[in-house]
Amino acid sequence: MEAIPFFRRFPPGPLRNVLYTFLFNGIVGTAFWVVAMMDNDSNRNLVAWVVYLVFANIIGYTIHALFGIGHMSGLEGRVKGPWLTTAYYTLVTIAGVTLGSLIASYTMNMRTPHFMFSLQGLAITTAISLVISSILSIIFFGRARSARAEAALQGERLRAERIEREAALANLRALQAQIEPHFLFNTLANVTSLVDPDPAAAKRMLESFIRFLRSSLAATRTRETTLGQERELIAAYLDVLQVRMGARLRYRVEVPQDLASFALPPMLLQPVVENAIGHGLEPKIEGGEVHVRAYRDGEHVAVEVADTGVGFAAATRGGVGLTNLRERLAALYGGKARLDILDNEPGGTRVRVRIPA
Repeated sequence: MEAIPFFRRFPPGPLRNVLYTFLFNGIVGTAFWVVAMMDNDSNRNLVAWVVYLVFANIIGYTIHALFGIGHMSGLEGRVKGPWLTTAYYTLVTIAGVTLGSLIASYTMNMRTPHFMFSLQGLAITTAISLVISSILSIIFFGRARSARAEAALQGERLRAERIEREAALANLRALQAQIEPHFLFNTLANVTSLVDPDPAAAKRMLESFIRFLRSSLAATRTRETTLGQERELIAAYLDVLQVRMGARLRYRVEVPQDLASFALPPMLLQPVVENAIGHGLEPKIEGGEVHVRAYRDGEHVAVEVADTGVGFAAATRGGVGLTNLRERLAALYGGKARLDILDNEPGGTRVRVRIPA
């Protein structure tokens, strides 16, 4: 029945099995009635058809019940291999046809038991059983083949996703290897230049840089971090830059307490913050503000990085950093995560990352 698209709409369950059995019984009963009409003209009436339908349903539901008992008792699960499976279906079907015919005969007060145990009756019973068991075996092996194909496809899909995640993580670490030395040398150069004229500022920058390194190194050694840890990492990063840029940089990092433990991939937000500084505030003479905030957005958690800088150029919107971020989100979440680049009011850029909660 599942080969017909109409029947695939019904969810699997006992009710669907009963419905399928009823339809199957009707088809088998009608088929035998047509054969009987060809053999004997007295069967060319609706009464004979109803009799065949009743017989077919009693036999069919008896077979259905026997298979149900075999499934619940665990007998069906212990049958392995194509030959044993075919023998199991054949024997259960023969038992169902025999028992169902006896029940139908006594129920309808028909004198068929003696006929059933004659050579002709046994031949007919065996033929019916073989037809039904053959159909069931074909269905079973078709389902088994489909299940194996689906399992193989699922395995390949999981393998591809794992490779994508590993590639994304490798790209992340390669990016870190490129970014951290540049940031390290600039920061140390700034600390050196501040030691004599402003020791307090040099100390603050060094302490913030140590905080950043500790958070950054911890993030590169794990597959998952939290919004609370990302908040500390970004705050330390921006604190270092604030010492360097002075009044040209103001920042706020807001993560509600109920979202502090929300899990997300490491170093997901830092490239966005770096873009906000490098492409938004640094080109602007008077600088501006970076506002990082996290909030719930329906079934997602959204994190926005907004700046009041010069805004992203068209080429920057598809830059390497954000392109890599899109690829990471796609590899980790499929189509469930999203990266949006929006204009900030009254000026600047707002980048929003939405992750399934």
